[in-house]
Amino acid sequence: MHPNRFNRNFLPILFAFATVLHAQVPSSEIKLGDSISITPALHLNAVVGSSSADHPEEFAAGAHDPNRDGAFQLQSLEPSLSLRWGDHLAAFATGSLFTDSHDDFEWEWEEIFVKLHNLPAGMELRGGRFLNRVGFHNPVHLHGWETVDAPLPHALFLGDEGLQTIGGELNFHLDTQWPSVLSISFGSAPEHDHHHGHGHGHSDHGHDDHGHHDHDDHGDHGALEELRLEDDFVTIGFRKQFRRSDFHALNTALAGGRGDNEEGGATWFALAGLEYNWRENGFEPGGREVIWRTEVIRFSGDANGHHHDDHGHDHDDHGHHDDDHDDDDHMRAQGWGYSTLVAYQATDRLRPFARFDRVDSLSGLDIPSWTRYSLGTRVNFTQSPTTYLRFQGNFDERGSESEQSIWVQLGFTFGGPEIR
Repeated sequence: MHPNRFNRNFLPILFAFATVLHAQVPSSEIKLGDSISITPALHLNAVVGSSSADHPEEFAAGAHDPNRDGAFQLQSLEPSLSLRWGDHLAAFATGSLFTDSHDDFEWEWEEIFVKLHNLPAGMELRGGRFLNRVGFHNPVHLHGWETVDAPLPHALFLGDEGLQTIGGELNFHLDTQWPSVLSISFGSAPEHDHHHGHGHGHSDHGHDDHGHHDHDDHGDHGALEELRLEDDFVTIGFRKQFRRSDFHALNTALAGGRGDNEEGGATWFALAGLEYNWRENGFEPGGREVIWRTEVIRFSGDANGHHHDDHGHDHDDHGHHDDDHDDDDHMRAQGWGYSTLVAYQATDRLRPFARFDRVDSLSGLDIPSWTRYSLGTRVNFTQSPTTYLRFQGNFDERGSESEQSIWVQLGFTFGGPEIR
């Protein structure tokens, strides 16, 4: 057996590891003096399932979404370290080990940043590689998701890895009655030189062995990859909470971003979100809980055709680019997407959920609308560390195509609170 192959023996090994860790490690915080501490954490998600589609990867919008029929996949094994030093300095690093479409292991950094906090006027600075604080879903790592896969509008418009920035971020924690934070970031998206087995890939941008696009093979949604924010983009996010009592909270989110895309044009997005949270025990742990979260995203991207010479378009017989077609290559893609999710903590072990996602057809591109209905539940087995199984069924309708799939996800999470 190839040493890098992911196989069925991996799952019982993970269960054994979780059992040993649960019995042997009472606390995850490591003290290095009076003012320095390090908190390690480890999170894992693996999945197996079945799809009615001939090519399930064409319905996997997110980079870590399950995309194979009947195959065990390591979605992400995420080790992380949180450093706290005194009252003002903190740092965080986490990466992701996962299996690609050939069952080979690959690695990428999710976040690496340093943070200065508790500054005057409620300011906070982050620098490095981070998930942008836009909306409710984007800043959350895979192990914190309510579902097996990413919401459609987030994966298609913001990025199949989420909207990430290598750059800097300034946060203002406003002095208001209820918690409020304003986030402003600037930078560029990190490069992803791997692929997860999707029809549109990453580094090959959906090309076949001859350099031609394969977007038409999956409704042309892969064309959006080249229109997402890429270079020198700015994002602004605002979050505010309203609380009627200890038991009821209403969270709001507004965000937007603008910058350059891979095609040499400009891209922007706008986001609005609303989340209602009810907890039976209020601020006390345990008890029943309801979360109802909705996010709406407006997306617009221009393409100037700067990269078409790499795609096999507009070349003469000698392979030179025909500049006379530059004006014809300019186009704009615009559209709406929205996702709404309800999750209910019925008991300590059972958390059913339902989600509805939709991305309308995009003007400027031959991209049909895409609707997904999801229904499932999470079943907890242990609390510290946490082990669980999540069961989810998806019903997809995209143009004239449809898919029905069911996924079983193994989850494991251990560690203290992470630096965010």
